[in-house]
Amino acid sequence: MGRLTNISLKFMDIMIGVVLGLGFQWWPNLHEPWQYAAFIFVYVDLVDYWIDYSSALKRFPPKRELDIMLDVAVIFMMFLYIYSTQLSIIYFLISFGAFKLVDTLWLARVRVEYHPEGREERFVQTWIRYNLVEIIYTGGLLLVMLNYTMPALTILIAFVVLRLATRALASLQYKEVYFA
Repeated sequence: MGRLTNISLKFMDIMIGVVLGLGFQWWPNLHEPWQYAAFIFVYVDLVDYWIDYSSALKRFPPKRELDIMLDVAVIFMMFLYIYSTQLSIIYFLISFGAFKLVDTLWLARVRVEYHPEGREERFVQTWIRYNLVEIIYTGGLLLVMLNYTMPALTILIAFVVLRLATRALASLQYKEVYFA
């Protein structure tokens, strides 16, 4: 298990750097105000996510090669989340929902393999719960987009407000800003 842990931590740190670095090359492809706002928000959101994820990865390292593949899926979803800012608000919302779904699967793996207790259990349970809430409200925003004509920036503002609210509530729930 130690070898997989070291490989996974180093690999994931490198990959997040690659994902964030690649994203900057797409800045010239952005044209609409919502895209610029989404792009900046995604970077802040992913850095915030990485702070918790990297700490959790150290506490709950992969036990099997399949677990590393789940880590790679998380990185791929981060990449898709950034990339989607070039496309449409619908793709943006879908990519966020997919990202949260894969993150929930990662957390479920942690719950099954490690049976966390105390503070760690509170962290895992809180993030699973709030990931599901985020998937639901993202689906709701998608339904609004599909049924009503609304400016993308309006939907993005609603998304950011909801995302910030769930992030704040999750932090209050497990009584910390970062999982360190």
